Amino acid sequence: SRGETRTFREYASRRRGAVTRGAVFPPAPPSTVTSTRRRGAATMALRGFITWYNAQLASKPYTTKAVGTGATYFASDLTAQAVEGSALAPQDRATRALKFSAVGGLWVGPLLTAWFGVMDRFVPGRGVRAVATKLLVDQVIQGPLMIGSMFALCASLNGASVDAIREKLDAELYPTWVNSVYVWAPVQVFQQMVVPLQYRVAVANCVSYVWDTYLSLKMMPPPADAGKPGVEPTPPAKGLVRRRTIA
Repeated sequence: SRGETRTFREYASRRRGAVTRGAVFPPAPPSTVTSTRRRGAATMALRGFITWYNAQLASKPYTTKAVGTGATYFASDLTAQAVEGSALAPQDRATRALKFSAVGGLWVGPLLTAWFGVMDRFVPGRGVRAVATKLLVDQVIQGPLMIGSMFALCASLNGASVDAIREKLDAELYPTWVNSVYVWAPVQVFQQMVVPLQYRVAVANCVSYVWDTYLSLKMMPPPADAGKPGVEPTPPAKGLVRRRTIA
């Protein structure tokens, strides 16, 4: 804590002053030394991670951002399943989470990386006009494309038919896009004005955890039950059995 740090510094200062006068002080309290060492180790670990992450961004930008997005989607789907009160077996839960993670890592992460690069290339700057233009284009073009493609991919991975996917898009795409504008418009303004280009996908992933949990609730259940926690798929109707009549 700050109090411990201040106490340790005062103790060290008094000891240095006393040493010059020939006085002898006992060693610093072990708890203070241990706490200071732990904070120093945590700071060094954080700096090391940031250095490593920056190097990965420079050498493998698409792969690094795709892995981060996939990990976020995996965690979000597990959270969504907990909200649903899923009764699936652990391996089935992991399978569903991996499906959602694949959509995030193989589609959303690379697409966002390319999209942010294109936006910065054709609409450079961080002024009010540039940010407003980016926000408008992002929410009107990228938003519906991203959400619609995610609905289709998730439904396909869950075995939905083309007609079922079309019905789900008709019912869910517009309201989900409207909600995305409420969530992501302020985030994108902050991104475009403050966050450096190479960190924008990482910042988006931080906000994305909560948003992707919502998307998983909407996208990962079967199309007829999307967004309804706790609803199990309706079993297919059994075929009619013709009874024999004994003459």
